Amino acid sequence: MILAFFLLFFSGQVSGSDEGSLSVIYNGQGEPYSRVVVEGIHLSGNDITRPRIIFRELLFAEGDTLTQGKLVKNAEISRQNLLNTSLFNFVEMEVVFNEPGNAYVSIGFVERWYLWPIPILEIGYLNLNHWLDEPSFSTLNYGVYITRDNFRGRMQRLELLIRAGYRQNFSLTYDNPYFNARQTFGWRAEVGLHRSHEVPYITRDNRQLNFRSDNGFAYRQYYTRASLSYRPGIFNTHLLTLGYNQYKYADSLLILNPRFGPEGMSEFSFLNISYQFRHDRRDIKAYPLEGHFIDFRINRLGLDLLRDEEMNMTVFELTARKYWPLFAQWYFAAGFKGSANTGSTISYFNRHSLGSREDLVRGYENYVIDGQYYIIFKSNLKYALVPQRTSNIGFIPSEKFSRIHYAVYVNLFADAGTIEDRYYVDGNLLANRWLAGVGLGLDFVTYYDKVMRTELTLNRHGEAGFFIHLTAPI
Repeated sequence: MILAFFLLFFSGQVSGSDEGSLSVIYNGQGEPYSRVVVEGIHLSGNDITRPRIIFRELLFAEGDTLTQGKLVKNAEISRQNLLNTSLFNFVEMEVVFNEPGNAYVSIGFVERWYLWPIPILEIGYLNLNHWLDEPSFSTLNYGVYITRDNFRGRMQRLELLIRAGYRQNFSLTYDNPYFNARQTFGWRAEVGLHRSHEVPYITRDNRQLNFRSDNGFAYRQYYTRASLSYRPGIFNTHLLTLGYNQYKYADSLLILNPRFGPEGMSEFSFLNISYQFRHDRRDIKAYPLEGHFIDFRINRLGLDLLRDEEMNMTVFELTARKYWPLFAQWYFAAGFKGSANTGSTISYFNRHSLGSREDLVRGYENYVIDGQYYIIFKSNLKYALVPQRTSNIGFIPSEKFSRIHYAVYVNLFADAGTIEDRYYVDGNLLANRWLAGVGLGLDFVTYYDKVMRTELTLNRHGEAGFFIHLTAPI
C-alpha cells in the first residue's frame, strides 16, 4: 500500500474517477419515468469470474421491465455490489437506452490478482501502538499466509496460515459462499492451532502483565469451526456457526491469577454456537462514504454436551454505523458498538477489552481496559483532500497492478465510551468511567481494500498521542 502511494506520483496518467464508473447513453428520449425492457447484459474482462457470480449481485436481469430512472439507480448500486465482492479492482458499467423502450447494459471488469503467498513479519501484541510503547524484536511473528481468492471462478476462498514466532497460529480455511442453484446458501470450514510462549495473565494499571514459559508453551488452543450462511437477497446475510475449542494453559498462570481459567482450570474444552445477522448497505465496504451497516451477533459458549464442560457464557454484540455525504468533498459518519458478556463463568482468558484491535475509544490506544459490558460511540467529519482518482503505473505490464485508485482524506473525530468491570477493577482506574477522545487524522485509501490512517489524539485525561491504524475509522 505504501509502495502504491509513492508509485502513483511517477505514473503516466491520472484521471478523476474511482474504482470505475457508470455511464448512461440515450439514443432516444431520456425520460426517467419511461419504462424500458432490459434486452441484454454484456460482460467483458471477467476472465476467471463466472457470469452467475456477477449476475448474483445485480438488481436487474435480462427481460426485466422498469423505468429508466430505476434502471440507472439499480445499475449504480449493482456496480457497488460487484466492487464489494472484493473480486475486482475496477467495474465499468454502461447503460444504453434505445428506441422504442429497450435498454442494453455492458459491464467491464479489471479482475484482481487472486493468489497471494504473503510473507508474515508482524508484531505479536494486540495492536501496533502497544508494541511501539515497548518495542522488542523477540515479540515478532513470522511465516507465510497463502490465500486463493475466487477459486474456480466461484468466489470461493482457500486460506493457509503458517505463523511462527512470538504468537503462533496454524490454520486451514475453506469458504464456499454458494452451494445451491439459487446461490443463497453457503458454507465455511476452519481448523487451527494457536499457541504462544507468552500470554497476558492479568491487567494492572490498565496494562497487561505477561507470563513467559521458557520450557514450552504457556498457552495452546485447538479449534475447529463449521458455518452455514444464508443470503436470500443482496443486503442481508445470516450466519450460523458451530465450534469446538480446546485450551491448555501453564499451571503457573493459575498461581499468578486464580481467576485466569474457568472454575480454576488450566485445561478445558467446550462447544460454542453463534448466530450473526448482517445488513450492509455501504457504498464501498473498505472505506464507506455513504450508506449504513448493522451487525448483530450472539455467541453461546458451553452447550453442556461435553464431559466436564465448565463453560457457561453468552456474548451479545451490536454494531450500527451510518455514513452521509454532506456537500462537495465533505462527509460525516457515526457509529455505535455495544457488547454484553453474561453467564456464571468468570475467567480472565476470555474477558472483553477496550484497546485490543479496533474496539477502542481513540486516544486510549496505549491502554487495555477489561470488563464485561461496553459501549462505544464514534464520529468522523472528513474532507476529501485528494478525491478518488485513478493512476496508471506505466512500467508494470499487468493491469491488475498497474491501474490503481487512491484517495486522501483529512478528518476530525470524536469518540466516547465506557466499559463496566465487576471483577478486575482494582488498580485499573479507566474501567467503570466514561472515556472520550478527539483528534485529527489523515487517511490514505488505495486498491485491494488498503487503508492507512495516521491520527493525532487528545483524550479526556489530557494525554496526547500519535497512532497508526490499517482499517477504516468507522
